[in-house]
Amino acid sequence: MRITDVEVFEVNVPWAERVREHMSKAGMSSNGIHTFIYKVYTDNGLVGIADGPDARHLIPKIIGHNPFEFILDDSIWPLQIAIYDLMGKALNLPVCKLFGPVYRNRVNVAYWSHCFSPETLAGEAIYAAENGFKVHKIKIRPARDPVEQVKAIFQSTPDIQVIADANCTLWLPSRAVKVAKALERYNVFCLESPIPQQNIDGYLEIKSKTVIPLAMHMGLGSGSDWTPNPMTAIERRMVDYFVVEEFGAGITLKSGIIAEMAIGRATASGGYEVQGMPLWIEVVGLGPMEIFGLHMAAAMKMAVLPSITFVFSHFLYKDDLIEENLEVKDGEVRVPEGPGLGVTLDERALERYRVK
Repeated sequence: MRITDVEVFEVNVPWAERVREHMSKAGMSSNGIHTFIYKVYTDNGLVGIADGPDARHLIPKIIGHNPFEFILDDSIWPLQIAIYDLMGKALNLPVCKLFGPVYRNRVNVAYWSHCFSPETLAGEAIYAAENGFKVHKIKIRPARDPVEQVKAIFQSTPDIQVIADANCTLWLPSRAVKVAKALERYNVFCLESPIPQQNIDGYLEIKSKTVIPLAMHMGLGSGSDWTPNPMTAIERRMVDYFVVEEFGAGITLKSGIIAEMAIGRATASGGYEVQGMPLWIEVVGLGPMEIFGLHMAAAMKMAVLPSITFVFSHFLYKDDLIEENLEVKDGEVRVPEGPGLGVTLDERALERYRVK
């Protein structure tokens, strides 16, 4: 089996009308997602699919090669998604089984909103609950009162748990403690990245003064001045959970399977004293990429927490560009069981959103 050709489609998929104006007000592009779809062909008739940032410069690297030559090769991200789709199809196995042991066939997922007004978040929380979600992740920023935002969600849907993601914008431990204490009366799953992540003592202070669990990003810049490496965070017991991210090609940390799985293995081993660190992964894009994220979560031992992987393509964009209709039930999505990614590219949708 050899790769013979790669077809590239530039696409722009708008936000769902329900959130388009709110996304624009929150500083997101009003146009939705501008990205690329890849179809990778082989000489035995198989086709692998992927989506992600512009990787046309990587195509010559894979032409003429057997897909199995690129096992665990993060240098070809996001074409790596199509490569694993091909390998799974060739072996008649779902992608998750190519990573090693599969720990679950259903993955916890969370709904997601940017830093919207309390009124908008209340409506989005109702929408999330009606569509099977149990957890709602929101962005909190200095421009809005996070307590009022979480309160609005609680009043509209008291059973929905909230992940409040500050992206380090609470800045000071004292400020983070004040916010966390005020949030304790509501149904808060965790407070994510409240202050700059290199502030180890600050995280320990916050953790000692609130019952709300803390989470920390592990991805961009892990092990640098921006954030400690996973083992340091585990050994110091800075946080309760990890968020393992995928940022796409060309960013500081290598992207792809090795980048994700390395942190996953660290959390599973947990150092000498801690017996593992629960985590969720975030692989955000259109259908192929987010389905790939579900397969990864199925094969990561500690990926037991609700992830926003899946929500963008299926609930926030107008189309996920795949034919299959995957449903959220009791806060979980079933991992596709067919060969490869287990999903089919929607050719009509591809043509509709193709940039011409």
